[in-house]
Amino acid sequence: MSRTRKTARRGIRVATYNILLGGERRLDLVRHVLRRLDADIVALQEVREVDRIRALARDLDMAMFLGEPSDPDSPMHTAILTRLPVRAWRNRRHHGRMLRSHLHCDIETGGRELPLLGVHCLHLAARFGDRNKGEARRIREIGAVLTDIADEPALPHILIGDFNALSPGDDILATSFFRRMNDLRRAGLLVAGPNGILVPLDPDAKGESNGLADRWRRAGVDPRLLGGIPALPRVVSPLTVGLPVSRSMDRLLGRMIERWTVERLLKEGYIDCYRHVHPRARGLTCATWQPSARVDYIFATEDLAPHVLGSDVVGGRTWPDPDAAVASDHYPVVAEFRV
Repeated sequence: MSRTRKTARRGIRVATYNILLGGERRLDLVRHVLRRLDADIVALQEVREVDRIRALARDLDMAMFLGEPSDPDSPMHTAILTRLPVRAWRNRRHHGRMLRSHLHCDIETGGRELPLLGVHCLHLAARFGDRNKGEARRIREIGAVLTDIADEPALPHILIGDFNALSPGDDILATSFFRRMNDLRRAGLLVAGPNGILVPLDPDAKGESNGLADRWRRAGVDPRLLGGIPALPRVVSPLTVGLPVSRSMDRLLGRMIERWTVERLLKEGYIDCYRHVHPRARGLTCATWQPSARVDYIFATEDLAPHVLGSDVVGGRTWPDPDAAVASDHYPVVAEFRV
């Protein structure tokens, strides 16, 4: 277990974490990471094993509020864990418009300046292989969320979770990511499925005797993180073979990625807590096995800007945590607010 980071608590701490569960060992790692975070409020995404997360909440002495997905065929829920009193909560399911849902809790902070905080947990659609279609879906989803919020009484609040979206001005380390994916393909660890999509070979498919787990480790990827390797069309590999790892090429490729979702929130007056504290740091949150992009955020209403005491990526340079690199394919993001 890594050393607990010692920080003076001056307010309440909130965190967002896209977990990638599958088995007791990873659940134990997630539990260790969350204990060290010592957050008062935790927003979780990719909650597939609801009973395990309910037990985790009990272990942490927190209440759990579950967001069932809008898509009835999806196994991925969201959840808010909190040790603070919840005045009201609601899960809004937008059938046909959102894949997941909009989970909302109004939480009593116990403070005088900010006695009540709205927390909106989100997990927006990915679909990176569809280029602008993915961002078009996300902008529809965030539009539904903002409409929900507009219909509620005004309250200082945060939008927190995995947005699967890039912020204007943020770098994406695309060339190093493609280099890594091609290395895994050449190692025979990524293979084309019947639909032409590259998928990782699963060590558990035929038992540990196949030696795949060791091959993944030698390639520098913990086998427990295979669910976090994105499915890309097979055609991507020949198009990116020989692509140099280059900042200028990263900038060129980054300009091809639409960034409407975060841009919409910034225009609505929300502040990006991490960028508010770290104007120039990359703050990459995904993937832990190949950090390439910042897609996990804590956005706050403008009236909360003076209350932001800090924000960080757990597992990054300024808040190291070795377990965070193997507990999930995303690093947690935290923010602290004066209340």
